[in-house]
Amino acid sequence: MIELKNVNFKYGSGKKKDYNLSDISLHIKAGECVVVTGESGCGKTTLTRVINGLCPNYFEGAISGTYILDGEQVFSSDEGKPIDIYEDYEKTLDDIGMLAGNVFQDPRSQFFSVNTTDEIVLAMENRNFTRERMNERLKDMDELMGIGKLLDQNLFKLSSGEKQKVAIAAACSVEPKVLIMDEPSANLDKEGTAQLGCLLKKLKTKGYTIVISEHRLGYLKELADLMIVMRAGQIEKIFEASDYNRLSDDDMIKMGLRVLSEIPEFVPTGRKRGDTPILMVDNIRFKQGRKEILNDFSANFYRGEITVITGRNGVGKTTLCRIIAGELNQQRGSVRIFGASIPAKKRIADCFFVGQDADYQIFTPTVLQEVTLNTGFGGDEKEVEDILKRFDLWEYRKRHPASLSGGQKQRVILAAALLRNNPILILDEPTSGLDGRHMRVIAEYLRNAAENGICILVITHDREFISIVADKVLNIETSSE
Repeated sequence: MIELKNVNFKYGSGKKKDYNLSDISLHIKAGECVVVTGESGCGKTTLTRVINGLCPNYFEGAISGTYILDGEQVFSSDEGKPIDIYEDYEKTLDDIGMLAGNVFQDPRSQFFSVNTTDEIVLAMENRNFTRERMNERLKDMDELMGIGKLLDQNLFKLSSGEKQKVAIAAACSVEPKVLIMDEPSANLDKEGTAQLGCLLKKLKTKGYTIVISEHRLGYLKELADLMIVMRAGQIEKIFEASDYNRLSDDDMIKMGLRVLSEIPEFVPTGRKRGDTPILMVDNIRFKQGRKEILNDFSANFYRGEITVITGRNGVGKTTLCRIIAGELNQQRGSVRIFGASIPAKKRIADCFFVGQDADYQIFTPTVLQEVTLNTGFGGDEKEVEDILKRFDLWEYRKRHPASLSGGQKQRVILAAALLRNNPILILDEPTSGLDGRHMRVIAEYLRNAAENGICILVITHDREFISIVADKVLNIETSSE
C-alpha cells in the first residue's frame, strides 16, 4: 500500500545536514497498522506529512526519492534533483487525499464547520457525492463508530474524545484506503483512549491501512503490526509485533520511549507537605451559558506538593485551573492564596499557567528569549543554560520556537514556567507531545521544584506520568482525593 525508497526531505532551504528526513525506505502492506514513534523532533510527524502529501505541497521544502501509494507512483527523483511540486508530482494533493485520510493531533486545527454533520460530509460535498450517497456514508460511519448522538451538534461543545471521533468520521467518509493519525491519544482521558483503541481495531478489521505517529504506545500493543522507531530523521529500528511485544519496560526506557505495560493505579508518594495550605479553593461555582461546569467545588493545595487533577474530558479541570490562575472569574466562592482572598486579576502574580496548546504561549523570536520573557528570573545564565541543555533545547536557543516540533515547543514553555519560580505552578496536559525520556526529565524537574517549596497542580490523563510525579490525585468528578 505504501512504499518509500530512499526518501529525503528538508523544510525550506538548507544544507544536507539539515535534512529532517534522511534515506527513509519503508514498505507497508495493505491492512497493516504501523506505529511510528521516537523522541520529540525525530521526524515522525514529517514522515506522516510526506505520506499524506502535505510535505512539500503545504509545508514547503526539498524532497527526493521515490514514493509509491497503492501501486501508483506519487513522485520519483534523484537526491540531486529536488522535486518541483507543481510539475514533478505525478499525483495531485487531491489524488493523495482520496487514498489517504488524515487526523491531526488537535482535531480543531482541521475543522472547517461548527456543526458536526456539516464537518463529516464536507469532504464528500467537495467530491460531488450525491445526497443519497452522503446519507449512506453517514449511516455507515454511525454503524462503525457510533456517531449518531454526535450529529448536528456544536463541534466546540464536544469533549476532546468526541472531537477526535468526528475528525476520524470525516476522514473516513470518502472511503480512503489509508488513515494517517498524528498522536491521536495526546489529549484523551483513559476512557477516550480505550474507545480510540477499539475504533482503530474496527477500522483495521474493515481493511484500512493505518499509520499512527504516537508516543503513548500501551493502547496499541495488541493492534500494531509494526513499530518503527525514528531518531534524528532516520529509521533506527523496526519491530514486528512478535518482537516489540517482548520488549520490557527497561528496553523501552533505554530507547527513550514510553513503556508498553499497563500502568498500575496511583499510590500516594507519602511526601511530607506543609501544615497550612498555600492555596484554598472554597465553594467555587462556574456556569457557561446554561451549562454548570463547577458547583461548590472546594480543595486545598500545599507548598511542596504535586497534585494531579484527573477526570473525564469536559468535566471542568481546565476551567478550575484557569479560575485559580486568574484567567477566569468564578461566579461564586473564593480563591485564597497565603490565606487572603485574591481577585482574579491579581492571582496572576502568584500563579504561572501552562496551557495545552504551546502555540498560544509563544511570543518571542528565539527560544532563549522565550524562556526568560517576563519570568522575573534574576539573570543566572548558568541556570538558563542548564535547563535548556537538560530539556535538549540548547542547540535550538537561537531558533524561533514556532519552528520546533510540538514536543519541543512544550518543553520551551515548561522551561519558562520553571525558571519563573512562582509559588504556584499550574500545568494543563504538560506531557502532550512528549516522548518517554523527556517526560521523565520533566518529572524530575517538577519534583525538584516541589522540594524547593512550589505548589504544583497538574491536569493530566497520562498514567505513566502520574505514576512517577504525583503526591496526590484529585478526581474532579467526585471532588475527592
